[in-house]
Amino acid sequence: AGLRALSPWAHLPLETLLMTMNGSDDCGGFLKNYSGWISYYKALTTNCVWTIEMKPGHKIILQILPLNLTCGKEYLEVRDQRAGPDNFLKVCGGTTFVYQSSSNVATVKYSRDSHHPASSFNVYFYGIPQGAKA
Repeated sequence: AGLRALSPWAHLPLETLLMTMNGSDDCGGFLKNYSGWISYYKALTTNCVWTIEMKPGHKIILQILPLNLTCGKEYLEVRDQRAGPDNFLKVCGGTTFVYQSSSNVATVKYSRDSHHPASSFNVYFYGIPQGAKA
């Protein structure tokens, strides 16, 4: 299982796109909303971890909008709780990434070199029942 690429975000169900999104621009936290976002922060902290948890029986769809992080100095990392410690996605740049977790819990980590300024990023997420197609 693990994280796997999905079709572009544009194929989301209309009701998902119209929902009010709750999110965080804090450095890390615990998010239990059905849908929401994580965005950049401007703080002195060099590592931020957000844990996203859906109801049991659901999985998480994550969309990482195009990144322009400085590779080698900062990155985003996505981990799927069920997939194990060695199965994760680590990105610093590129086009939009859309991923689906295999469980109801995933983490998103932003990490940067302490001498490098924080860059902006946006990650959107929503939950769907296990077995449903995104």
